Amino acid sequence: MAHDVADRPPAEAESLDRPPAEAESLGGESNPELLPRREPWRTIVHGIGIGEQVVGALLMLVVLVLVLAQVAQRYVPGSFPWTGEVARLAMVWATFVMAGYLAAFDRHIAIHVVDYVLAGRALATLKLAANVVVLATSLAMVYATYQLVTGDIGQVTAAAQLPLLYVNAVPIIGFSLVALRAALGIVLVDVPGVLGRTPEAVA
Repeated sequence: MAHDVADRPPAEAESLDRPPAEAESLGGESNPELLPRREPWRTIVHGIGIGEQVVGALLMLVVLVLVLAQVAQRYVPGSFPWTGEVARLAMVWATFVMAGYLAAFDRHIAIHVVDYVLAGRALATLKLAANVVVLATSLAMVYATYQLVTGDIGQVTAAAQLPLLYVNAVPIIGFSLVALRAALGIVLVDVPGVLGRTPEAVA
């Protein structure tokens, strides 16, 4: 049976009239994904984001399974020392893989104080400078990690015997994804904001 708002309990009726901004503060998505308007770039970047979520979720599942396996080893015969090492590596890999995804939604841990002081072009200029620093740092880390990988001498991890070549290659992917999001932020949001134009990135 259908009911109108007047027939609903006060708390439920109030929730229907809640402004979108307040609804976002209660758990909704306040920051849309950083995506270009034009195809096929929009689909490609969105697909990268989906891939990041899938790989990150799988790595966290690996961590869960291996930690549970470590607990089970206390009560069953045998020992698998590699489980702890791979669990730690998977957690680190998940951090790098998800770094770009978090940057796309502006979800990295930050203290937003300047947002309440500056506005308009001044705020856009500050965010442009921040993204330039993030981009430069990410590219520097990509180069440094590439040097580390190309200088590999065939070493392996202590317990799982994983080649360090592959272990150290994951940060290249992570920093590259962060650099991609920083570049998109600069081109699609920050520069138009500094110039007083409408940002080209939409949800």
